[in-house]
Amino acid sequence: MISISEVVTTIKKLIEIRFEILKNEIQDELGIIVARVVVLVSMVLASLFILLFCSISLAFYLGELYASPYLGFLMVAAIYLLILLILYIIRNSSVLQVNLKNSLASFVFLFKKRR
Repeated sequence: MISISEVVTTIKKLIEIRFEILKNEIQDELGIIVARVVVLVSMVLASLFILLFCSISLAFYLGELYASPYLGFLMVAAIYLLILLILYIIRNSSVLQVNLKNSLASFVFLFKKRR
C-alpha cells in the first residue's frame, strides 16, 4: 500500500513541477512582450528620424522654390501646426482611442492570438 507520506511527497513534487512550469510560461510571455516593446520603440525612433530628415529636406526645397530659406522652414512649421490642430480637435474621439488601443495591444500581445 501507498503510505500517506508518499502521497504527500508526490503531491508536493507535483505542485513544485506545476509552479516551475507556470514560472517558465510567465518568463516566456514576459520575454516576448519586452522584445515586442523594444521593436516598437525602435520603429518609433526610426520613424522620427525619417520624419526629421524629410522635414528638413522639404524645408530646404521650399526655401529654394520661394528663394527664402526662412519661408521654407516656416511653411513646414505651419504644416506641423495644422497637423497638431487636427489631432487636438479629434483627441477625444472614442473611435480613434479604441483603434489606437487595439492596434498597440494586438502588436504587443500578438502571441495570445496564436493559442
